[in-house]
Amino acid sequence: MITQMNIGQTRLVFGANAIGLIVEELKKMRLVCPLIVTDKMLNEIGLLDFLTKTLREAKISFEVYDEVTPDPNGSVVDEAVSFLKEKQCDSVIGFGGGSVMDTAKCAAAMATNDGVLMDYDHANLQYREFVEISLPLINIPTTSGTGSEMSPYAVITNEQQGRKATIGSPSLLSRVALVDPMLVLNLPKRVTAATGADALTHCIESYTTRKSMESPNPIIDALALTAIRYLYEYLPIAYQNGRNYEAREKIMWGSVIGGIVLQYGSGASHGLGNVLGGEYHVPHGAAVGILLPYVMAFNQDVCKVRYQQIADKLGLADDKALISGVADLMEKIQMPRLSEYLKDASDIERLAKIAVTDKCSKINGKELNIGDAKSIYKKAL
Repeated sequence: MITQMNIGQTRLVFGANAIGLIVEELKKMRLVCPLIVTDKMLNEIGLLDFLTKTLREAKISFEVYDEVTPDPNGSVVDEAVSFLKEKQCDSVIGFGGGSVMDTAKCAAAMATNDGVLMDYDHANLQYREFVEISLPLINIPTTSGTGSEMSPYAVITNEQQGRKATIGSPSLLSRVALVDPMLVLNLPKRVTAATGADALTHCIESYTTRKSMESPNPIIDALALTAIRYLYEYLPIAYQNGRNYEAREKIMWGSVIGGIVLQYGSGASHGLGNVLGGEYHVPHGAAVGILLPYVMAFNQDVCKVRYQQIADKLGLADDKALISGVADLMEKIQMPRLSEYLKDASDIERLAKIAVTDKCSKINGKELNIGDAKSIYKKAL
């Protein structure tokens, strides 16, 4: 069964074999030459084959840019834009995980706007805003975690400054999100764990940012609570049996919702995790999953009421049981310890100083200082 609905300016098409509707979506927008943005692995293992075969059979011209790397930097986006303009493509299809979709989003925006991508980095005191309408963008996720197909944000590495930059704008929203759980049935266990942890963290943290607690939104709250339940219950099932379609579908819904509720922000798991990604290339989902139980414990006194509400949704006794339950979940999906990536604990001081300046750390439910960040990192080791 295919579910179709409009969420803001994004049309969500969700369900088994949704990818088969790509031609219909392109024709609705009168697009004739999309650039497919992906990575070499997805191209080489053949996951891209159905998409390209479908386009060929419909006699739709297309080009493929498969140079996206994990933690892509601004130069990758610039290169994709140059390739797009050279081939005279009229639209962008992102086919992949968060790194691919973030690259696709930025390429679609930069194809019509001036300057270089890092001009639009929100960490700059005088960052630029996109003023021209982006090229039409269709995103097709091949993981269940980032929710990038539904969010107005992209995380791209600023190679000059050695950190991850958050680019945010309505110009980065997908025109269409084709979300097909069939594409993740063969997702490896470690990727299932990391991306699922990312989705769970999006939902828990969006529910407990300062904004969400000071100005609760009943629609955002209801969505976040539903997604938390799906992810908490079904992530261990999908981890053990990746071919379980029901579990994969529920996690994909959790990921989609996570992308929607991100408009209420995320917290210190992301703030501290972004630094680990930028400095040590820790996969984003693993970074936030490693940190989430410890950040929740740090936030407990301030977020107690919100944590109790989540606990009620999950059938748990109280906020303490929730934090314990999340920690147990990370063990069930074999989330690594931080020590797998961070070999020199003496670097924690430096990491903490960077982490407290991250946008996500600044909107965490509880105010975070350098000492707090150091403590969380040390507990995660």
